Amino acid sequence: MGRVRNSNQIPHRPGPLVQENKKHKSGKHRTKGAIDAETRGRITSVASVSKPSKTNLKRLERRKQASARRNQKIHEVVQRKRSQGGMRGAPICVSLIPLSATCNVSIILNHIVQQCESFATILGTAGNATHLKLNNGKNITLLLPPTNDFWAVLDTLKLSDVALFLMPTLEPISEVGRTLLQCAKEQGCPTKYMGIPAEFSKAEEKQFLKSIGKLLPLEKIFPLVNPGQISNMLRMITVAKINTPKQHNMRSGILIESCNVLHLDQLSLANVLPHFASEPESVGSTFLQISGCIRKRNLNPYNHVHIPGNGTYQILRIDVTPIQDVKSIIRRDPGDMGPPVPTLDAISPPRFMFNPLDCPPENSNDTNMDIADTISMATEDMIQSQGTVESDEEEIEDEFMEKRVTGKRFPVGTSDYQADWLIDSDSEKDEKEIIGEDEELESLGGSETGSEEGDGGDDEEMDWAEEQKQLQLAKAARTEAEFPDWVDTPQNVPAKERFQRYRGLQSFKTSAWDVNENLPKEYSKICQFQNYRHTYKKVVIRDEEDGPLFVPVGQRVTVILKPIDSGNRVGPMVGQSPPVAMISLFPHESKMSVINLHLNLSAAVKNKETLIFQVGFQRFQAKPILSEVSPGNKHKMLRYGQENMSCMATVYAPIVFPVASVLAFKSSESSLVHIGSGSVFSIDPSRLVIKRVLLSGYPFRVHGRKSTVRFMFFNRHDIEWFKPVEIKTRYGQRGHIREPLGTHGYMKCVFDGTLKSQDTILMPLYKRVFPKWNYSTFVPPYALFDRYDN
Repeated sequence: MGRVRNSNQIPHRPGPLVQENKKHKSGKHRTKGAIDAETRGRITSVASVSKPSKTNLKRLERRKQASARRNQKIHEVVQRKRSQGGMRGAPICVSLIPLSATCNVSIILNHIVQQCESFATILGTAGNATHLKLNNGKNITLLLPPTNDFWAVLDTLKLSDVALFLMPTLEPISEVGRTLLQCAKEQGCPTKYMGIPAEFSKAEEKQFLKSIGKLLPLEKIFPLVNPGQISNMLRMITVAKINTPKQHNMRSGILIESCNVLHLDQLSLANVLPHFASEPESVGSTFLQISGCIRKRNLNPYNHVHIPGNGTYQILRIDVTPIQDVKSIIRRDPGDMGPPVPTLDAISPPRFMFNPLDCPPENSNDTNMDIADTISMATEDMIQSQGTVESDEEEIEDEFMEKRVTGKRFPVGTSDYQADWLIDSDSEKDEKEIIGEDEELESLGGSETGSEEGDGGDDEEMDWAEEQKQLQLAKAARTEAEFPDWVDTPQNVPAKERFQRYRGLQSFKTSAWDVNENLPKEYSKICQFQNYRHTYKKVVIRDEEDGPLFVPVGQRVTVILKPIDSGNRVGPMVGQSPPVAMISLFPHESKMSVINLHLNLSAAVKNKETLIFQVGFQRFQAKPILSEVSPGNKHKMLRYGQENMSCMATVYAPIVFPVASVLAFKSSESSLVHIGSGSVFSIDPSRLVIKRVLLSGYPFRVHGRKSTVRFMFFNRHDIEWFKPVEIKTRYGQRGHIREPLGTHGYMKCVFDGTLKSQDTILMPLYKRVFPKWNYSTFVPPYALFDRYDN
């Protein structure tokens, strides 16, 4: 008989020691169960039925969407790969780059062309380009740049798809070849291959690849001896993945095959440029005509174009002539049994004509952009209303005078605070009388090199002088690294006149500094973006969209250009090779601004030393102001850029939107030294570069926290003038000046801790510095291999 349940039994209740598990935490969002409990199948609106939320998709629907996105990406990759070298895209450009002075690229190119009869068809030659079509349907252009021009080789690599480096044998690469590889790597090198027109063993190949692994990482070296080896290399180029840097794919470009200077009279101008002949100043003008294939992106005819080494131009006319319509086979002499040599006929009926007068407002270049929304231009009235400092302040400081100023005048509206640190900007003569040069006071090695006369000739004397100069630079850089910003107070000029442009700061990091205070006159010539991020998205992303009159990639065109500046050279300068590349610019990139370049230095550099910069496709000379890379709003100026350090170089230069690589060189009489590389950091004229000087004094007597200091000043008036400025010591103590003692520069100071007798007293003073307007587009040509004969 079973147990009988007692209906009056009390149920079990858990005690206080029973474990209670934590509830599941769903985070900030609601769980699916909570959503179902709230909605209970109800629909809030009709829009939720027609457009279901992406967050409420089922697992199967999410898988379908992911699969569709994956298939779309695969389709884009396949289409991009098919267009490379196909009929609808630009041919694969292979640049032949020598790494040795004994490597004759012309002979190697002729050897490749002669050996490719069985697996390729020669379409033609145009200038320094040879067009081939392989049996798999891919088009290849073998480009022979002016291999004795260093700048031309770098420009060619920017628009090439493949860089084929050549060596006669597996010999060690020379110093010039290593410099070329280093620069190509830092500016962004396309897909890299290497060919040797000689046989070699596997052991030799392995040893050579190990020696150049850091500069040229490769897995294989292709021998170029017989047709089979050449066919394998060209086939590998067409089927392998082509990697090009992003910065080189942002802009459209043309590898120039022919370049001619046009001098048109009235009749010729009416036939060639009818829309331009009506302007009276156009008669007798000089134009530039170039031909080549459009690469990277579709060409926007409304944007300005830039030719490295020549300047910026405006497109006046574009004639499109496809390659398949310009083939004409020309055989050699009847007695020559070699293969036919086709050439490209440049004279053909134009398929497209561009008229700049038909430019719609939304597609126009810089002139019709919404300047008020993106750019604010400084005016001279605005600058003068804030107390203009003369732009040649540093040149005035080169004159170290002993005279004193009898009176001061200040611009209208100058406050008492500004008047304490300003001198008379209207009188250049007074400035020369009172201002000395900081670098002259700071230089410890002296300006004389003291070259000795040797037994050798003039060349040895020049080399010895250059070595002495480099030695003095290294000594000064080491001294500056050990005693940064230390300056001796002049004894023949009052310190309050010598350093009246400087000011004291309670804290360099947190003290306020007006960015629009005492702007130079050069700021009236530059532009500044009110909202840089908005402008970057509006300019760069908008230019990526194709327009109705854009010329597609792969078209071979003939373009007539007009210089936008009368100072531009039409054609190459003396001693330089013909131009090799034409680059399409973004809007505003033909304007000047203050560019901040982030550099990683490989050699010591003095501040405001003349350097050669290659910023993207722009190349110029300038004297940059070096400063620290710091996260604050004020950045300390560097007198010397030390070896293996990062710094910021500030110059006046044309606007270049990132991403853009930067190469820095130092030019001497006989060589070109690569001193650093980096990238464009910002386009910001308001970046504060602050110059600091440290006035040093030494304790004469020490009584705990109090001390008598000497040798910081040499008269009583200077001590009274700089009394509000805080002083500090090398051991970290802080203090201030209490009162002067006597008339010879002794003063009583008190500090926040016990002072040591071997300590040094320092007074930091600051002023803002600006770059000089020394921008120059002239860059001297540099021969890559002196012994090379093309």
